[in-house]
Amino acid sequence: MFGLGPIRRWVTELVVPARVPSAGLSLAEEDVEELSAIGARVAAEYGASSPAVLSANLARLIRRQVPVRAFRSGEVRCVGGLQFADGTVVLVRGRRAGDLGRLAAGVHLGPVHLDDFHAEPDGVTVDVSFGGHHERLHALGITEPC
Repeated sequence: MFGLGPIRRWVTELVVPARVPSAGLSLAEEDVEELSAIGARVAAEYGASSPAVLSANLARLIRRQVPVRAFRSGEVRCVGGLQFADGTVVLVRGRRAGDLGRLAAGVHLGPVHLDDFHAEPDGVTVDVSFGGHHERLHALGITEPC
């Protein structure tokens, strides 16, 4: 009498979680909310991350010779933060496995210096030196001191 069409649609709606249009990704509503919350947290913490803003702040750190005081582990694998004496934190990613581990050890063994930076079409890289080692890292974001 009713056919299976309406029943099949009703059962499908009960079983499959609701999808929201999100740039064609077909994500569940809970996933969109979680990603939005993560995005808001990242934007609040590292919102000033354009190459121009990164370059201006890195030039300031080099000009004032602000030393690196600590290396903070990031919430994401292979990402960490160079914490400078003035409170600035530069979010960095290593180019190869072990780059950040060597840097973290270097912070504890002696001074770490920001030597130079390069703004390239694919992003900004920073050159740091410590204990006779030199590392080139990708700069991903920055927080400025309050």
